[in-house]
Amino acid sequence: MKHSISTIALATLVAIASLSQAHAQSHASQVRVPFAFSCGSEHFPAGTYTISTLDKFPFIASLSSDAKLPACRSLIESMSTSASTDRPGYVVFRKYGDNYFLAEDHTVDGTTIKFSKSENERSVAREYALHQTDPRLVQLAALGK
Repeated sequence: MKHSISTIALATLVAIASLSQAHAQSHASQVRVPFAFSCGSEHFPAGTYTISTLDKFPFIASLSSDAKLPACRSLIESMSTSASTDRPGYVVFRKYGDNYFLAEDHTVDGTTIKFSKSENERSVAREYALHQTDPRLVQLAALGK
């Protein structure tokens, strides 16, 4: 049993180290959001925002604006890179009624970042599941880097 826990811990450390080396490059997108939305546990008004990954912590993304608003740090559920970089960048939000949640960032360099659901979003999603309603996906074009 102790050997199994040690093996799992070692495998986890190797995976994290590999992930950080594979995604050491920073990625950033800028998007104009015409509605209020949530990112992590923070709520943001409509405005222009920059989404970027953090070089030192590639499993965390940051959302910020020029306005004097708190930055949001969100866990990244997954990150992948496509060979095709000729597509425009875009950002995806999940919409439950009047509630919008940051879901994905598709950068112009072919990187797709999927954000983990916050506790608040999971709560709203459970309520919608009771009514057998799926969230709508809202896609906004990125302004560039």
